[in-house]
Amino acid sequence: MNIKTLLKFLKISSFFIFFGRAYQHLFWDAPYRSFFWDQQLLEPVISFVFDTTWQSYVTNLNTDHAIQFLTKSIGALYLVCAVISIIINENSKKWMRNILKLGAVSLVFLALIITKDKFYHLTMFFEHTIQFGVPIALLYFLKHKNTPLLLFYLKVCIALAFTCHGMYAIGVFYPLPGNFVTMTLNILPVQEEMAKNLLFVAGILDFIIAVAIFIPKLSKLALLYACFWGLITALARIVSGFHYDFSLSIIHQYFYLTLYRLPHGLIPLLIYLYVTKAYTKKANETSNLVSV
Repeated sequence: MNIKTLLKFLKISSFFIFFGRAYQHLFWDAPYRSFFWDQQLLEPVISFVFDTTWQSYVTNLNTDHAIQFLTKSIGALYLVCAVISIIINENSKKWMRNILKLGAVSLVFLALIITKDKFYHLTMFFEHTIQFGVPIALLYFLKHKNTPLLLFYLKVCIALAFTCHGMYAIGVFYPLPGNFVTMTLNILPVQEEMAKNLLFVAGILDFIIAVAIFIPKLSKLALLYACFWGLITALARIVSGFHYDFSLSIIHQYFYLTLYRLPHGLIPLLIYLYVTKAYTKKANETSNLVSV
């Protein structure tokens, strides 16, 4: 795999992440209220800065309007970042890189907000490592072109995302998310108990994959499975919605959930193609030496 193909994968993956999140922020919502309406955290700040009571702050319509404006503004930022992800290259202007950096930092902040919204489960933050890690990887690779370090970094992102997903899927460390079960029931002709058992098995496989991608003899198979599972879980968001109805409203409601998860399959595919090409090249070199 050449540098152009690798860069293309990173750019397309970054585009999907930013465009999916932009769609969410511009047409739906994001959990920023869990931060701005946290009384224990913000009441002293609100009282000191704005000289008003907490009750006045949370009941003031201007507060909600400000949060909505912030949400739409971040959505606009993500939309710009999506466009930049596609057109950026080694010779692009500095301002393009700076906007992409701002977008990447915003994705990290969003992951923290989602973590707070999910009762501070640290696992939830690291489940998003691919989503905020890919734009960072793109910026790094444009500047340094260090392929081995880049691939190791991406493997770490995959391992963290799959491990954290597995911790939720097995339902031992944390309660099994209801949407996991609902999606399984909507897609597969199984009962609830069987759906939970399938998710448990999938969670165990997540743990195995997180380790196997670092083992040379197992990495190709593990990455291929990670690609399959990443794409399947991304597409499940919209496919499960079609259980009820096939319409534009369903696409509007669920498609963005699929978009920003597509890199969960694309990044393992990228590394699989690179590893396969490296193995093929090594085999050819060995064959040539033997022939000589």
